[in-house]
Amino acid sequence: MNIKKKIKNIFNKALMSGHSPHTLALSCALGFYIAFSPFPGAHTIMMLLAQWLLTLNFPLLFLVTSINNPWTMIPFFSFDYAFGYWLVHKIGGFSPPWQISLEKIFESGNICIVSFLVGGNILGISSALLSYPILLMIFKKLLVKHRS
Repeated sequence: MNIKKKIKNIFNKALMSGHSPHTLALSCALGFYIAFSPFPGAHTIMMLLAQWLLTLNFPLLFLVTSINNPWTMIPFFSFDYAFGYWLVHKIGGFSPPWQISLEKIFESGNICIVSFLVGGNILGISSALLSYPILLMIFKKLLVKHRS
């Protein structure tokens, strides 16, 4: 079975699972936040906690969260950092003396952790907020189409 059929099968099972369009859209939106989240290694824990606390559709949550995987991790985290650096340092002009850099911790490159955390969280929250209404509309239409 090819990857397109597997993804389509996951969506069809999600529609037949009895979850509301709101729950399905929320599952995907939280998956987008977790994918952009600047907490490497905590994505699985965040996904499991979100599913347990909010009773979301786990296959959809997992599928969307998995867009950030070992092959795409460097571009995701680089984009998080670049956006955060632009926002914190260029736009905000914020360069606190207490900022923690990876150079001080690991004696590696000079990367500002504050920029990484701010960029990842803002991109994650933005992607979740922007995707939710679109996904809600899509799931409502798909559910109506699937039931008829």
